[in-house]
Amino acid sequence: MFRRGILVIAVLFVAAGRVYAQSPEPGMLFLYPERIILKDGGFFNAERGMMFVPVNRSKKDSTVIAVEVYRFKRSEKANPETPPIFYLHGGPSFEGLERPLERLGNFEEQWLPFLDVSDVVVVSQRGIGPSKPTTIIETTTKPLPPDQPYDDEKAVAEFQQVLAREKAVWEERGLDLSGFTVIEAAADVDDVRKALGYDKIVIWGGSFGSHWGMAIMRYYPEIVERAILRGMEGPNHTYDHPGHLWNVYKRVAKEAMSVPELKGLIPEGGLIKAIETVIKRAEEKPFKVTVTNPETNESQDVLFDGVSIKRLARGYSQGLPAWPADVITLYSGDFSKAAERVVREYQNSGRSFRTASFWMLDCGSGITPERLAEYKADPAVKIIGLGSWDYLVGCPVWGSDLGDEFRQNFETDIPTVIVHGT
Repeated sequence: MFRRGILVIAVLFVAAGRVYAQSPEPGMLFLYPERIILKDGGFFNAERGMMFVPVNRSKKDSTVIAVEVYRFKRSEKANPETPPIFYLHGGPSFEGLERPLERLGNFEEQWLPFLDVSDVVVVSQRGIGPSKPTTIIETTTKPLPPDQPYDDEKAVAEFQQVLAREKAVWEERGLDLSGFTVIEAAADVDDVRKALGYDKIVIWGGSFGSHWGMAIMRYYPEIVERAILRGMEGPNHTYDHPGHLWNVYKRVAKEAMSVPELKGLIPEGGLIKAIETVIKRAEEKPFKVTVTNPETNESQDVLFDGVSIKRLARGYSQGLPAWPADVITLYSGDFSKAAERVVREYQNSGRSFRTASFWMLDCGSGITPERLAEYKADPAVKIIGLGSWDYLVGCPVWGSDLGDEFRQNFETDIPTVIVHGT
């Protein structure tokens, strides 16, 4: 147990040739030295361990789970009065620091600069990555073959069945999934803070980490000295806004008009009008493209209709940088590369590594009916779709919802730097 700098080794009992360890109590933090190999030689001595916390603090008989913790001590340049930086990762999908830190130079690039400011503490996400238990189940389900039209009812039913099976696994094992919320995750950070003996902390969080950080600021304002939040995900912003997403592509489309390499290639009216035209063509007259299946080396037909084109509207080759070229190619009538992408995705589908904790955390934060209605009414839905299908279909299975009160804005006087956008 680690409390204010004192490490107490768990007591082991030996009886009849067997070794027993005391079960950890909530609030206990076990740390051990972790040596990180430096790029230019030598080591950095960090601390790594497990924080034991209740699954659900609202229940007196709650079981205990473990959340992994790393701590990097500040350099001699740092002001010892500066509170520690608690770094909150996004997702929720943080797989821990072990593998990143094995790459030479990662520590120097990612963490060393912080240490001239203060200590750095990285708290993992409950039920994810190195935290125990890791609520992950490998699932196997195949989408409809690429030569068949999308069947919404069938897709919904199959997806919900997969999630229901995953949920049942953890319920049968006695794990209280209701405790996997961002509010409980905020309490995890506070417990780590207390165990390490810090009075105040500085929050540094991005994407879901900012959402997590705002929960700490809301429920534990007295412990936050200041905050740096990037890629903001507010209390009512777990679902991506289709209009906001499409605005990014509108800006790219505008900038593409002045790119010399694309001169004479962009269709009249620009890239946005071009992809709208491609969708309209496919809606009015669906068609099939034949490509070679990379797994079977046999011919495979791929159906292109309005639904399938919308899935390609944000690009299909190399993300946003290649999006203009993707749109130009589709507009010209060349669907060969897009068809190959569809076939690859079909062949590689059937495995899901999203954890139960991911679903419970994000579905718990959810969305207000008013905001969801705003999303559905946005014109961008006609081009890229709603984009929150998995939440809309999956969240009812998990039954995790913190309610609209959680999703309301809140006021704070905590000094905060917000980094958002380009």
